Amino acid sequence: MRLPGFEYFRPASLEEACGLLAEHKGEARILSGGTALLTYLGQRLLTPKYVISLKGISGLNYIDYDEANGLRIGALTSISDIVTSPVIRKRYPLLCQAARGIGVPAIRYMGTVGGNLCLDTRCIYYNQSFFWRQVRSACFKRGGEACHAVKGGDRCHAVYQGDLAPVLLALDARVKLTRAGGERLLPLSELFTGKGEAPLSLEPEEILTEVQVPPLPKGSVGSYQKLRVREAMDFPLAGVAVVLGLDGEKVCHGARVVLGAVAPAPIRVTEVEGILPGREIRAEVIEEVAEAAFRKAHPVNNLSLEASYRRKMIRTLLKRAIERSLNLTRGAQS
Repeated sequence: MRLPGFEYFRPASLEEACGLLAEHKGEARILSGGTALLTYLGQRLLTPKYVISLKGISGLNYIDYDEANGLRIGALTSISDIVTSPVIRKRYPLLCQAARGIGVPAIRYMGTVGGNLCLDTRCIYYNQSFFWRQVRSACFKRGGEACHAVKGGDRCHAVYQGDLAPVLLALDARVKLTRAGGERLLPLSELFTGKGEAPLSLEPEEILTEVQVPPLPKGSVGSYQKLRVREAMDFPLAGVAVVLGLDGEKVCHGARVVLGAVAPAPIRVTEVEGILPGREIRAEVIEEVAEAAFRKAHPVNNLSLEASYRRKMIRTLLKRAIERSLNLTRGAQS
C-alpha cells in the first residue's frame, strides 16, 4: 500500500532532531529502523505530517560495558548487533537469546533497540488494513468508545508484544529520554503506561536515546521463552523472562519474572520474589511459581490464538524458563 504524504527530515545531530520534535510537537514521528513505522504508515494506522529519521545521527549506535556501571546500549544499535556482541554474549546471554529470536535476519539488521522498546500495542481488530477497519466502529485505540475484543469493555486491551522489554525489565534496566534542553533517566518499567491506546510515557518531544543495564550479581542466570505460531516473523503471543540468582546449583537468593504479550504492558510478577528466595528450586517450587504467574496473566481474545490457551501457556513457558536457567548453571559447573 502506498504511504501517506508527509514531510521527511534527516537531522545530522540529536539536538537538531529534538528541536524538530519540539517544533512539530504531536505531529511528528521518529524513524529509527523503520520495520514497524513503515508498516503502520502503509496501513494508515499512523498519518503524521512529519517523519524525523535518526539514521543520519552519529553516536547513537554503541554497546559499552564496564564492571562498575554495567551495560550501555545506544538506541540506534541494531538487534543484530545485540546478537553478535561479545560482551553481551558473555555478560548478558539472556539479552542475546531474546534478540536472536526476533523476526528474521533482515528484520534484525534493520530493527533497533530503541524501536523495539517503543513498539506500539497491537490488536487483531486494530492492526488491519485501512479498508478492513472501515466496516467497524472506531475502537478506543482509534479514538472511539468501544473495545471489539472485550464486549462492553471500558478500556483498550491492545497488547504490547515487544521481545526486549520483558528481558530488560527482568535485568532491572533504565532508559534515557532526551529532549531539547535536557534529559531524564527512568526505570524501564515507568516507560510503559499500561494503557493500550497510549502505551508509552514518552512526551511528544522526547527521544529514547540509551538503555542502561546494571551489572548482574554473581550466580545470575536467566532464560526467555515465548509462544508464537511461526518460529520466524511472528510477534510473541505470550512470553516469560526469568532472571534467577543462585547459590550453588539450585538455592535461590533472588528472582525476577516478567510476562510479555498478555497485557498492554510487560508485567512483573513480584509475588515470585517472595516465593523463591532462600528455597531450593525443586519441582514443587517451580509449580508454585508457575501458578503465581498464571494468576497474574489475564489476556483477552485480541490476538491470533485463544486467550485461554495463551494464559495456560504462561505456566509452561515459566517452567521451561526456570529449567533452562538451572541447566545453564549445571553446564557452567561441569
